[in-house]
This record gives sequence, C-alpha cells and structure tokens, in this order.
Amino acid sequence: MKLLRHAYGRFDRRLPIGPVTWPFYDLLWIHQGQAQIVFADTGHITLTAPDGVLIHPDTPFSGQAIGAAATASVCHFRTEEPAPPGYLRAAPGDRLDLSALIRMALRLAADQPAATDRRIRLLQAILDGFAPEHAPPPMDRDAIRLARAWELAAQNLGTIRGLVDVAALIDLRESALRTLHRNVHGAPAGAHLRALRLAQADTLLATTGLTLTEIAQQVGYGHPETLNAAFRASRGMTPGAFRRHAQPFA
Repeated sequence: MKLLRHAYGRFDRRLPIGPVTWPFYDLLWIHQGQAQIVFADTGHITLTAPDGVLIHPDTPFSGQAIGAAATASVCHFRTEEPAPPGYLRAAPGDRLDLSALIRMALRLAADQPAATDRRIRLLQAILDGFAPEHAPPPMDRDAIRLARAWELAAQNLGTIRGLVDVAALIDLRESALRTLHRNVHGAPAGAHLRALRLAQADTLLATTGLTLTEIAQQVGYGHPETLNAAFRASRGMTPGAFRRHAQPFA
C-alpha cells in the first residue's frame, strides 16, 4: 500500500467535486453536513455526517454539498491488489468509530507524515469498516408500512412526543402500532423510538457543536436533563463524555 494524500477541508455548491476519475483509491469522509456523490454508471448516494465512501480506481464520479457546505477529508492511496471500478459504503454500525479513526489519521498525517508504517496500519483498520452494500430481503406490506412510519419519525424527532405521534404518521392507533412493531420485529416499539432518539443524539454530538439543550430539542427529549438521563442509562456515560470520545481532536 502506498499513501498519496490525506487532506481536510470544506466544499460547497460553488466548488463541487469533479467530474473526475482517479487512478487510485479515494476514501472520502463527510465530517459535517451532507453531500451527494454521483457515479456515472450506478446513480447517486447521499452521505450524512458521519459517513463516507471508498471509491475504487478508475471510477467516474462527481459530487456536491447538500445545503450551504460540507466538511470532508480525503485519503488517496494505491494497493497492489486490483479492484474493479465501483465503491464501498461505510458499515452503518461502525461510522462513529470510523470517524474517530479518520480524525486520528488526519492528525497523524499532519504531525508525523514520515510515520508511513503506522499510518498504513491505521488506514487498514479503517478499511475494515467498509463493505459492499447488500440488498435487504423483500418486506411484506406491514413491514413496509412500519418502516415508512419510522422513517418519517426519524426525520421529525423534534416534534414526536411519543408513540401516539409515530402511529399517526400512518393513520394507526398507538396500540395498533405497538402490535405491528412487535409482530414485525419481535421487540417493543418504545425501545425502538428511544434507540432512534439516542442514535440521532450520537450523530449530533459527534459531528456538530450544538449545545446539549439544542440536541435534546432536536431529538425530542425537550430538556438536556432528560437527554442526560437517557444517555447514561443506555451508553453508560454522559453526553459530554461521549462527545469528547467521538471528537478527540475537536
């Protein structure tokens, strides 16, 4: 493996990416904001921080920020193992950990650029978090309806007071939503709503400078004390401690 470039910066609609085709691997990671990456042969993907894509050599692509701007880093490298054109997405469950590793790699590239062996080992660990996307198994009508409810809820957590509001998104009673969720997933709907709130809090803590009050309001807890209690119960640490872990160089 040969390292070529490791850089960090911002881009916006006035400064899009490409169109370009690199002869090397491009690890593009979004640290703040959103970006749309367009591939000539396979359509587009949307990256919402923290998220990234590993673009193989000889893959035509372009991209631009969604909204005012996005903060991103790139790592260009070559390997002796050939790969067909295409790309790999970051595994959803690994994105926060990958973000911390990539920040570490950026700091190492800036402070110890000659430490190539260490930087390569770190990059190899990062690459373990990327995998081909697999199509999910087909869903039945109830599962599709439920997935739509949770998708809408996730987009509007700040206004979701409880399961009654989630149920209303697909014209159900709260009791019917609880039954539907348990039938589809074998678990309580309330736990899923808490997981959505905390996952969104994770992302905001790791990728923004919002205050705990602002984050609590955006994820539907209303008050920082409520967020703090839920976070301690689920994560075993305070939101502030989580932020320090997720943003080691912020």
